[in-house]
Amino acid sequence: MSELKQIKEKLLDAKHVAIYTHINPDGDALGSAFASKAVLEALGIPATVWLEQPLPEKYEYLNSGYSVWEEDKEPDADTALAVDCGAEGRLGKLASFYMSAKTKLCIDHHLSNHPFGDVYYCRPEAAATAELIYGLAKEMLGEEFPMAVKIGIYTGLSTDTGHFKYSNVTEHTFLVAADLIRQGMDARAITRHLYDTVKLEKLRFMGAAAERVERYADGKLAVLCAFDAFLEEYGIVHEDVEELPNMPMGLDGVLVAVLVKDHVEKGYKYSLRGRELIDLSELATHFGGGGHKNAAAFVSELPMEEVIKTLIKLIEERLHYV
Repeated sequence: MSELKQIKEKLLDAKHVAIYTHINPDGDALGSAFASKAVLEALGIPATVWLEQPLPEKYEYLNSGYSVWEEDKEPDADTALAVDCGAEGRLGKLASFYMSAKTKLCIDHHLSNHPFGDVYYCRPEAAATAELIYGLAKEMLGEEFPMAVKIGIYTGLSTDTGHFKYSNVTEHTFLVAADLIRQGMDARAITRHLYDTVKLEKLRFMGAAAERVERYADGKLAVLCAFDAFLEEYGIVHEDVEELPNMPMGLDGVLVAVLVKDHVEKGYKYSLRGRELIDLSELATHFGGGGHKNAAAFVSELPMEEVIKTLIKLIEERLHYV
């Protein structure tokens, strides 16, 4: 029996499912979580999405109810489902909730995934975890889904592929999107909300951020530091500028881009983006992180100047051989 079918069977046996994803969730994480919730509820299985922080305003249209972490608050669930999460530690404060469940399941697409849970289903070739949730929905519901399932899956597909322009897009990605549209989902409404509506504060911030980009390695590496204090000057938070790691990649000649920001606990978080020439997930593991070939991240408490110097050296070494 495949892992996906095993997950289906475990979910069908569940009395209550708690759904988790990684800290600072993006569109794929949130879309996959709320789509999974909608699949289960369509079958009469109680399900709750758990987040560390309130749902970002950008994704309020996904909201069908969820719970936020509190120290003295625990889920009443016999089954835990982690989606779009590459390692137990990436669950953050919710990790103990996940691990305390009688049955632990995981669905993910990260290349550097560290297997965890009782049943672990990972397909790195998938453009987004939402693509795998589509497979789960077909297994459990058949050919037609509730609208909340379709919207969640499409949100994950669109955001994790840069609205279908990244190299992770496959024929299957388009087929999934096409099937959701066939089922009556309004793709234009989601696109308008995610990409065609911008706050004036964000527009001004992006202009200021562009002025801060530094280039190294003969212009092949671009580094942008966007700390919390900088965002606060413009009245925005990182959830408002999810696409920021990709902005320096648009510069002519840039092959690798690095976004540096404050980490929620201590140190700095480094988000890496590239043009398929070197494996950024391998590069990130040098600092204890991971991700995909063209998009990876890590956290470091070392002085930022030291980390940037090491990154430049490692990136130049790898670019030398391509």
